[in-house]
Amino acid sequence: MCSLCKEGGPFKAHRGTARSEASNLSAVQLDSGLRLCLSPAPAFPCQSMPPEKSPQSPVVCGQRVLISNKVGEKLVGLLHEACSKELVILCHGFRATKDDLILVDLAVALASEGVNVFRFDFAGNGESEGVFQYGNYRKEADDLRSVVSYFAEQKYDIIALVGHSKGGNAVLLYASMYHDVTAIVNISGRFALEQGIDGRLGKNFMQRIKKDGYIDVRNKKGQFEYRVTDESLRDRLSTDTLLSSRSISKDCRVLTVHGLKDETVPAGDALMFAANIPNHELHIVAGANHRYTGHERELTSLVLDFIKPRSQTLLSLRPKL
Repeated sequence: MCSLCKEGGPFKAHRGTARSEASNLSAVQLDSGLRLCLSPAPAFPCQSMPPEKSPQSPVVCGQRVLISNKVGEKLVGLLHEACSKELVILCHGFRATKDDLILVDLAVALASEGVNVFRFDFAGNGESEGVFQYGNYRKEADDLRSVVSYFAEQKYDIIALVGHSKGGNAVLLYASMYHDVTAIVNISGRFALEQGIDGRLGKNFMQRIKKDGYIDVRNKKGQFEYRVTDESLRDRLSTDTLLSSRSISKDCRVLTVHGLKDETVPAGDALMFAANIPNHELHIVAGANHRYTGHERELTSLVLDFIKPRSQTLLSLRPKL
């Protein structure tokens, strides 16, 4: 069981008159259609951690489930069973896995509230089959479709999709393509996909990849980590988050949570999601980084409070297979 702390501290953004009640919002530019309200950040400092260094959880009980994606690759996941047929699906970020602590914390909290949870590895990540790809946004949305379809066939009521970082992009892209899950949670997803590339690939990455057809990414010790192909880079650059955000049905409730001190994805990206998704709620967590260090309980509470009322009062639409 997880003890959830109902802490304050997030920004709350709603459509309405543009105004700021905060004095320290220099990192976030207000859009004309949004209002932000700030509660003070905790006094303790946050330590940053890049997504490729995402801490993995200790062993947490769950039933191992294998699901084939559309190209026949086996996706490996863990199902946390509760006393209901309601199900939330959790998606990890870039070079992370289903065992990322953020996902595990959410799984334990939701299961303790009687909601089944499935967390899985996208193809090419963790235990799943396939080759890791740098972009793969559409393919990960397809992987998610295979997972949703599998559990719909098992007669589960899929009440929400939740994704952290790149997983946030996956659940939003899914919602723009398939209008069968009525609650989406985007935790620190990136809106401007053309940004943040040189931080991993280095300067002049376009010239280098056009010349050689690929870039090998190495760590600080010079050790090989992964290869970025021209095709996978083009997949990222051609993924239109503006169009996909505006394509999400107004009947789909979307929550975006983002840390104001996110060192990986600027908090301003969250405002762009808020400005373009029809039915959107935004919480900017003051003091939180990309991994919500020191804000784990606050993040869990925000997600649970968004999902649980819906699981109590409304039925989700089932996928049309």
